Amino acid sequence: MEMTGMKIFMAICMMPVLPIMFGACWFLAEEKNRTQFGVTLWQGAEASLGVQAIKRRYKEELKICALISLALFFLALLPAHESLVVTGTTVWVFFVIVFLFLPFQRANAGMKEQKREFLASRQEKESSGEQEEILVDVTAAGAEKMKYSRKAIGAGCIVAFLAPLAEIFLYRCWYRPWLPELWVSECVLLSIALTDCLFLLYVRFFERQRTRVFTYNSRVNLQVAKIRQYHMGRLCASMAWVTGMFNWGILCSFHMPAKWLPWLIGAISLWFGAVSITLVFRCWRKIEKNSKKYLAQELPVEEDDDNHWIWGMIYYNKHDSRTFVEPRAGLGLTANMAKPVMKYGMAFLLIFLAVFVLGACGLCVLEEFTPVSLTYEDGTLTANHWKKVYQIEQSEIREVTLLEEEPELRRKSGTGMETVKKGDFYSDTYRRDFKVCINPKEPPFLMIETNQGRWYLLGGSDGEAAADILDKIQP
Repeated sequence: MEMTGMKIFMAICMMPVLPIMFGACWFLAEEKNRTQFGVTLWQGAEASLGVQAIKRRYKEELKICALISLALFFLALLPAHESLVVTGTTVWVFFVIVFLFLPFQRANAGMKEQKREFLASRQEKESSGEQEEILVDVTAAGAEKMKYSRKAIGAGCIVAFLAPLAEIFLYRCWYRPWLPELWVSECVLLSIALTDCLFLLYVRFFERQRTRVFTYNSRVNLQVAKIRQYHMGRLCASMAWVTGMFNWGILCSFHMPAKWLPWLIGAISLWFGAVSITLVFRCWRKIEKNSKKYLAQELPVEEDDDNHWIWGMIYYNKHDSRTFVEPRAGLGLTANMAKPVMKYGMAFLLIFLAVFVLGACGLCVLEEFTPVSLTYEDGTLTANHWKKVYQIEQSEIREVTLLEEEPELRRKSGTGMETVKKGDFYSDTYRRDFKVCINPKEPPFLMIETNQGRWYLLGGSDGEAAADILDKIQP
C-alpha cells in the first residue's frame, strides 16, 4: 500500500510537467514580433504553403513526442523499488524538457530552408541601417521605466517572508509531534520566500534592456514598449503574491495531520502551477493582442539577425553589449551566451544540476539497496546502514525491549522506505520520539531507552540479529 501511495504521489508531482511543457511548446508555434519558430518572417511568409506545412508538421510531431513521453512515464512507475521509481521519474522530467523541444528545432531548420529559397529567388534589396539605429536610440531614450510594479512585488515578497516568521511562533504554540524540526521547515519556507525576490530582479533586468524597435514610427514603438512594460509588471506582481500565498499554504500543510501532508503539498503545488501557467498565458496573449493594434498599420523594420539565434532559441552575438535579450519564442528574457559570464555560468549551472540530480538519485538507490546491520561487540551496540548511524554503549542502556512488529511511525526527518527507515520518527503507538534504524520487513526490533532519556528503535536486515543481541545485553 505504501508503494502504491508513493507512486500516486510521484505521479501527482511529476506528471504535470508533461501538460505544462506541451502547452508551452504548442504556443511557441504562434507568430511573435514577425518571427516564427525563431526565424524572421519574409514578405508573404504567412501565406506560404511551405510555412503552413511546417506548422502542421510541428504540431503533429509535438503530439507524437507527448504520447511517447506519457508512455515512458508509466514505464518509470513499473519498478517495485521506491528508489528506482524516484530516479526514473526524475530523469523523465529532464528528458521531457529536452525531448519536447526537438520538434521546435526541426521546425526552425525548415523555416530557415524556406527563407533561403525565398531569398535566392529574388534580388536582395538594400536596407537603411542608419535609420534603424537612429530609431533604436530615440525609442530607447523615450521609453518609460516600470515603477508601480515594484511596490506590488515588494508587498508580495513581504507576504512570503511573513510565513517563515510565523512558523517560529506557530512551532511553539501549535506544536505537533510529527512536525519536522524547526530548521527544516524554516529552510523550506525561506527558500520559497527568497525565490519570490527573483521577480524584483527580473523587473530590474527588464528595465535595462534596449527597447525593441518594430516599425519606423518611433511613437508606435514607444507605445508598444509601454504595453509590454505594463503587462510584464502586472505579471511579476501577480506572481509575487501567488508565491506568497503558496508559501502560506506550505506552512499550513506542515501543521495538518501527518497523513495529509504529502497530499496537501501536492494539491497546493498543482494549484500554484495551474495559476502560474494561466497568468503567463494571459500576459502573453494580452501583449500580443494589444501590440498588434498598433503594429498592424505600420511598415515593419527589416531586421534580420537569424544568424545570432541557435535553433531559434539560444542567442549568441559577440557584438551585442546586452547580457539579456527578449526571446524570439515565449515570454521573459534569454541570456546572450556570447558573454563569458553567461557562457561559463550556464556551464557551471548545468554541471552542478547534473551532479546534484545524479547524486541525489544515486544516494536514494544506495539507501534502499544497502542492508541495515545491527552488531554488538565489546559492550557497544552499533547500527549501520552503509555507514555508522547510531552507537550505544551498554553502560548507557537503561531498558531494552524486543518488539515483534513495527510500531506506527511518522517520519520527521531522514529516510522512510519499505526496506529502510532511518532518522527521527514519532510513534503514535508510544507517543514519543524515536531515533530509528531498521528494515521494516525484518522484525523483531530492539526498543531501547538510554540513561539520557533517548529512545531508539534498531534492527537489522537479518531478523534474528535483534534477538541474539538481546541475549548478549541481558544474559
